[in-house]
Amino acid sequence: MKLKYISKIALTTGLISLLSACDLTDLDINKDPNSPTVASAKLLLPTAESAVVNAITAVNDNAMGFAGLLSSSDNFDLNNQSYNGTWNSFYRNMNNVEAIINASANSPHYLGVAQAMKAFAMGNFVDTFGDCPYSEAWKGNAENAITTPKFDKDSDIYEALIKLCDEAVANLSKTTADPLAASADFMYGGSAAKWIRFAKSVKIKLLLNARKGRTNGNAELAAAIAAGGYITAPADDFTYNFSTASSPEGRHPWFQSAYLADNGFAYPAHQLMEEMIFNKDPRLDYYFYRQTETILDPSNPTDRGTIPYGGTYLVRKPSFLAKWATVFGSAPSAADLKYIAGFFGRDRGDNTGVPQDGALRTAPGCYPAGGLFGGRNVTPRALTGGRGSGNGIWPLLTSNNMKYYQIEAILDGGAAGDAKAIFEAAIREHIARVVALGAKVDAANAVAPTAAYINDYVAAQLKLYDAAPSNTAKLNVVAKQLWFSSWGQGMEIWNSMRRTGFPSQVNNPIIKPPRQYALRLPYPSQEGTLNSNATPKLTEVIFDRDPVFWDKVKLKWEF
Repeated sequence: MKLKYISKIALTTGLISLLSACDLTDLDINKDPNSPTVASAKLLLPTAESAVVNAITAVNDNAMGFAGLLSSSDNFDLNNQSYNGTWNSFYRNMNNVEAIINASANSPHYLGVAQAMKAFAMGNFVDTFGDCPYSEAWKGNAENAITTPKFDKDSDIYEALIKLCDEAVANLSKTTADPLAASADFMYGGSAAKWIRFAKSVKIKLLLNARKGRTNGNAELAAAIAAGGYITAPADDFTYNFSTASSPEGRHPWFQSAYLADNGFAYPAHQLMEEMIFNKDPRLDYYFYRQTETILDPSNPTDRGTIPYGGTYLVRKPSFLAKWATVFGSAPSAADLKYIAGFFGRDRGDNTGVPQDGALRTAPGCYPAGGLFGGRNVTPRALTGGRGSGNGIWPLLTSNNMKYYQIEAILDGGAAGDAKAIFEAAIREHIARVVALGAKVDAANAVAPTAAYINDYVAAQLKLYDAAPSNTAKLNVVAKQLWFSSWGQGMEIWNSMRRTGFPSQVNNPIIKPPRQYALRLPYPSQEGTLNSNATPKLTEVIFDRDPVFWDKVKLKWEF
């Protein structure tokens, strides 16, 4: 099935009117040199930052579906109509970033911020679609207007973006009479130093993705990591923080869909919840809120119509119950069964209809949605409007991501470093950030895991790492932990799976999908009607056959 959400970020800076960059007339007499033809960079910055956040999260849920974490688009029934809005919104919204670049010749810090954001968002877009307009994009209002921009090669765009990151660092390092205004910069509060770390992190992200598609790719990646200066601590994370405001709406999109709309959120994947239960993952009750403890009866026609396809319902699965006995030493008690009943999701690729199960379906919890804690200490209740706060986060580019980039560069790219030590640090850091958000958004209910519980979990993961007989096998272990850590970061795990082919233990869809694994998104038909340069892409590029330039794995299943 495919459940879509529209993410709208409410800006506290109010509505911003952007002046047109084109002349109203060709008569020079009507030009006022004291009236700028573009809005100032300071006024543009909040809207531009918002555009970048939306660009990075536009296909987050679908990417999580591709990776087997969520039911959104997990049956790969995609076509050239699926992403018209995604494509159009990206180019329309990124006009704001381009406007800062055009308006900041004398404001190097604003220019550097815009360059770094452009590299981040455009790289993400290339990862999503491949070849696309870049060098001729955003020139519809230029003196020599280009309304049908050419499609640049994805690899060429990447090279330009890597250079753009260096330019961003250089500009942000300059002394300027026009420093960033903290009031306009809701991401980093006007800190040029943090933007420099961000730009260097974006470069490493691009180099990591591209390393197998570039000459000396591993060496350049290793050099960028060795040079340092990137995001290494949560205080420097590029994270969007939602608010509790309802008017204008400022709460997390997942919170809005689950807590304010009879739980219209997509189904979490059974595999994710099941493995987190048996791994005794400290993040489990922060990720998921259980709405029910009622065990449905397959012999009851009403209940049977609500149980997911084929009876794939954790509390009724013989294999699940048998494993529970193995892991926990005895069959589940009555209290255990009530707890398990709340993990009401779907198996991957279940494309059957959606019954009236909104009051049963597992909802997103504290992390990252700003919802409710779902532990055993909480009596489950069906969600209704008004419960929870919604002040969650979008983790966009974090110190945790950078640690996983380092590990991959070491194990698969020959970079220097202690991969195991970084792996342990990455696990502990992610658990800490999940727990911290839970304490913030649901302090009344969130029960922090004990140090011993966390230590046991970390030890178990390190044991798997040590048992892996090769660096490739170790990378598979690391990628599986990244899979658990990617709740809310769909693009990160989708990219990782396409780069490495790992984790290899993600279940196949239970119903054979109409297409293979998504190696990119299909080009939108609407673009083909507007831009003749796009027309060939609609027929020549097949999304489950033709990967982006850096994908050398071409991940597929065997059916």
